[in-house]
Amino acid sequence: MRLQLGLMGKRADDKAETRQRIISEASKIIRRDGLAGLKVADVMAATGLTHGAFYAHFTDKNKLIEAAFHQALDHRESWMGSARKRPLDERLNHLLKTYLTPKHRDTPEQGCAFAALAREFAQAGGDFPKIFETEFNISVERLSVLLDNDATPEVRQTALGVLSLCVGGMVLARAVDDQKLSNDVLKAATAFGAHHS
Repeated sequence: MRLQLGLMGKRADDKAETRQRIISEASKIIRRDGLAGLKVADVMAATGLTHGAFYAHFTDKNKLIEAAFHQALDHRESWMGSARKRPLDERLNHLLKTYLTPKHRDTPEQGCAFAALAREFAQAGGDFPKIFETEFNISVERLSVLLDNDATPEVRQTALGVLSLCVGGMVLARAVDDQKLSNDVLKAATAFGAHHS
């Protein structure tokens, strides 16, 4: 009986680990290629599984997209976590300087889900805009606390401004073809945010 329980526990662990591998791969793909670029067969092949195995973990592609979006918020955790280690008066500049970077621009698959997916989630309809909005609000609240222990309406407005500047700056930097212009967008957004802090 104990051996049976042990095997059942191992199977559950293996299934959870496989599910996580699928989500991680899908998270990279949607950030890099968008929702249209996410093909279930490609995700499964990249994780060494068959297309048919997908349905042991997800009821449909939308559920995978939702899980992948939540996984993509790993960037938020590391971005805010690195700022949290700074003194309060240095956090805003640190947030700007670590978000508005060429490395972040050039590796969307590792970056911010908001900059990569805002427009697509808005256009996808269904539950996607609400899912996006919920996570956006969580980010604003966390930024508010990070920037000032008193979460006043003014601090919330600053947090909204910081997030808008970062996400908007990144979207524009990725959208232009001219490398110098792209770099200038990142530098200008960083300087503007620092000047108004």
